[in-house]
Amino acid sequence: MRKRSLRILACAIVFITLALSVNSCKKDIHTSDSTAPAKAITPRAVTYQLIWSDEFNGSSVNAGNWNIDNGNPNVNNELEYYQAANATVTGGNLVITARQQSMGGQPYTSAKLNSYGKFSTTYGRIEARMKLPMVQGTWPAFWMLGNNINTGAGWPQCGEIDIMEHVNTSNSILGTMHWNSGGHVQYGSSTTTTPGDFHVYAVEWDNSSIRWYVDNVLYVTGNIANNINNTGAFHLPFYIILNLAVGGDLPGSTVNNGALPTSMYVDYVRVYSMNSSSTPPIGQTITLKGSNNLYVSSENGTQAMTCNRTAAQGWEQFLVVDAGGGKVALQSQGKYVSSENGLNPITCNRTSIGGWEQFNWISNSDGTISLQGSNGLFVSSENGTQAMTCNRTAIDAWEKFRVNQ
Repeated sequence: MRKRSLRILACAIVFITLALSVNSCKKDIHTSDSTAPAKAITPRAVTYQLIWSDEFNGSSVNAGNWNIDNGNPNVNNELEYYQAANATVTGGNLVITARQQSMGGQPYTSAKLNSYGKFSTTYGRIEARMKLPMVQGTWPAFWMLGNNINTGAGWPQCGEIDIMEHVNTSNSILGTMHWNSGGHVQYGSSTTTTPGDFHVYAVEWDNSSIRWYVDNVLYVTGNIANNINNTGAFHLPFYIILNLAVGGDLPGSTVNNGALPTSMYVDYVRVYSMNSSSTPPIGQTITLKGSNNLYVSSENGTQAMTCNRTAAQGWEQFLVVDAGGGKVALQSQGKYVSSENGLNPITCNRTSIGGWEQFNWISNSDGTISLQGSNGLFVSSENGTQAMTCNRTAIDAWEKFRVNQ
């Protein structure tokens, strides 16, 4: 959500494709490339292991999992006073309720929970199933802050991952990352859904990227590989926050008092570790995305393959075929990918599987995969600047691909 933020909403959300820096500790809404469509995620090159959760099946907030804030946060010109009385557990849900109620000099009350000192994670899939209020003046959020915000780093140096923010009665959901690089910078985007219904909001976070999903549909990816753009904060532990703000810089100061009280419902919060899987998804159609965040294209077999597509369509889809001996082949538009034995750029124009069309499927520790040709060398995206090859002796960034992301 934010430590300190300023976001600007007009009649439509303004899409900006570059991370912006500002001189003060405030945040402005900004998004990624709006031309890249959200894509449903099915098979992944990782397996998931549940490492922490709160199913909210009891009768009160679990003090072993959560701290409950008290008072006004004194940021964003918010109008609420946070107190424990506004956070209840009933019907299998955490219910955070905003009320028109004077408390501590504020005209509204609400609740904010955080897991600091009780649970934190570096990397993983962090998700919550939530139903949000559709009321003018409300600002529900599911987000994370770096643990070191409380040990001297401050904000934005600690980093912030906004898994889900929603404002007023909009159908837009915001996903944003914030950090420090010579000042506050941020990157993110939005997607549309029906916030008044239950949906699963999630990020998948590893040492190369942070990826945002609604109901397993990816809508934006942030690159943190090799601390690019001073993103080192995102390789440290973060803790989880749930809150419902009233008023503030993003929703504005106009609150529909007639619609209060109103609540956000959280069915569960779950955190999974993501472990690499050595089993290729035989028989499944996949997409491959390079470290440049662009898709691999078969080029319909009419020219050498590339890794420069912003969207995944027919030429960017590959059927994973069992090629025998523990190897796979990749088929697109009825033709097979060939390593060309590393002598020429790779193609997708073979009608049958021979040695050059067989690859070892290698799962990397960061959840990516690599492809090794029968020549013992690795397929490279060439960072999308030229035709792809199969002539690399080692796996580096250009030789790693994300599956179905």
